Amino acid sequence: MNYKNNKILVTVILASGTSQRLKKSIPKQYLTLNNKTLLEININKFQSFEMKNKIIVVVNKTHKKYYLNLLKKYTNVDFIYGSDSRQKSSLNALLYLKNKGYKYISIHDAARPFISKNLINKIYSMILKKKSAVIPVIKETNSIKICKKNEVIKSLNRDTLYMSQTPQVFDFNKLFNAYKKFKSILSAYTDDSQVFEADGNKVFTLVGDVKNVKITTEEDWLMQKKIAENNYVISIGQGFDVHKLVPGKSIKLFGVQIPFNYSLLGHSDADVGVHAIIDALLGSISAGDIGKHFPNTDSKNKNINSLVMLKKINLILKKNNATINHIDCTLIGEKPKISKFIKKMRVHISDTLNISLPKVSIKATTTEGLGFTGRKEGLACMCNVTVKRLLVIDE
Repeated sequence: MNYKNNKILVTVILASGTSQRLKKSIPKQYLTLNNKTLLEININKFQSFEMKNKIIVVVNKTHKKYYLNLLKKYTNVDFIYGSDSRQKSSLNALLYLKNKGYKYISIHDAARPFISKNLINKIYSMILKKKSAVIPVIKETNSIKICKKNEVIKSLNRDTLYMSQTPQVFDFNKLFNAYKKFKSILSAYTDDSQVFEADGNKVFTLVGDVKNVKITTEEDWLMQKKIAENNYVISIGQGFDVHKLVPGKSIKLFGVQIPFNYSLLGHSDADVGVHAIIDALLGSISAGDIGKHFPNTDSKNKNINSLVMLKKINLILKKNNATINHIDCTLIGEKPKISKFIKKMRVHISDTLNISLPKVSIKATTTEGLGFTGRKEGLACMCNVTVKRLLVIDE
């Protein structure tokens, strides 16, 4: 879909709540899943659409220490202050946007980080069919009772009961007028569609997503955190590298300098062991190979320490929500003998990757005098890694 009008939609993410019901020292919108705050997860989702939608984040001015880094990272997002209630914060956003010419406004709760891009697309597509308002709803499956002092007063017919979700999308001017009209009694309403409907406007619905839950209580958070942390795949990466042996005074393997009458030839420090690890790690997340990230045509990589490269690759793993389970390397060559250096090598690799020592295995073998390694023309290294990759929840 090609949306040429950049003023067709503005998305407001409400993130100014104080999370009184969560009983956490950190406001819930700044709790983290997969190393990202709930607020950032939402920003990423709404930024990814072909429909050009400006994003406004409504924050609490007392939360600056939590959102300061987001201000620097998302320079194309406007951050404004909210108020002492959800509806007043929505009103602040409407007032901020009043003269900016947007046709539709989408309002979403930052406490709903599991909204799918598919559902957002469906909502946006429906509002473009000239609807005045579109909200996602989920059919109520429980029996609902009205109670007073531990006594059931009335039972409701659940066949017509639905739970509303966000994002809720509205004709901007109609929502603005409704908020303006009911400004003095906003506390009577619990979501934006109620205010919109109270002014005589029609609200249309579509089927929401049961995964699009709102984190409100401590139990909500612990349950969703557990689900997210157990939503992963195990990936395997394979690395293989070869470097030529040339006359020298020492050789560097797995970050350890070893006295030897040969050296390895390469654009960097030619550490064949570390290079094999790098290729294996990149392969585990389908991120190319060492040459893609450190091309030998770049003078900055001349004689670079391979452990420096490995540290940079570890950052790429983290950005891809991947953690290392195990590394297993086999150095192939007749000489040098590395048995007395293996412990030190493992320490270098584990320290560089910030993983425990048992997760790193290094061993060596020969080819019984066969091939280029048998003729002592070069060294080779094979490496296999397994990584635990959390499934990205902002997809």
